[in-house]
Amino acid sequence: MPKEYVLFDLDGTLLDTLPLIETSFRHAFEQLKIPWANGAVMKTIGIPLRDACKQFGGDRWQELFDCYVSYQLTIHDAHVKVFPGTMEALADISPLVRGMAIVTSKRRPVAQRGLSVTGLGRYMQHLVALEDVEKPKPNPEPVLCGLEKFNASPEQAIFIGDSCFDIMSGRQAGVVTVAVSWGMAGPEDLRDSKPDFLVDNWPDLVALIKSI
Repeated sequence: MPKEYVLFDLDGTLLDTLPLIETSFRHAFEQLKIPWANGAVMKTIGIPLRDACKQFGGDRWQELFDCYVSYQLTIHDAHVKVFPGTMEALADISPLVRGMAIVTSKRRPVAQRGLSVTGLGRYMQHLVALEDVEKPKPNPEPVLCGLEKFNASPEQAIFIGDSCFDIMSGRQAGVVTVAVSWGMAGPEDLRDSKPDFLVDNWPDLVALIKSI
């Protein structure tokens, strides 16, 4: 069945926010005097921020969360950007499908801000954010919620992401999964999560969407 709907993860897939995220975590860790530990917290990208803060902040997780959020708001707009080729690729994909949506573990206000600042929002019909689900990625609920927005079946959709959490969520939801290698996770980790496809650049992704 041709894929009529495309669901995208946001950070690391469409938005190049990894430097922004690392800078925000480093600031918060420094303020609370939490050891950086070679940036182990960066491996949590893809799960909700609150869960990452609970892992590394312990009893002070709320302080860590608040420090991260308040600092990131001051630098967000100057640091958030799309990956090269993203806007052109979305313009190519848009007429090929009936709809596109974002499925992210970010809080809605921050996700909406990123979509607005970069102009990505004009290509997206829906946004599934942290507030929309009870069980975030890697649970399938976020992807299933995205399908529900379009009244679509899993067979009609494809989910594209850059983390193992994305692929696990999509696989459990029953959609075709595509991992992109330009985000946080390395190719080997992505292969271990068993996506249906792994692509290295936007032209290959556009060609793939045309072919399935």
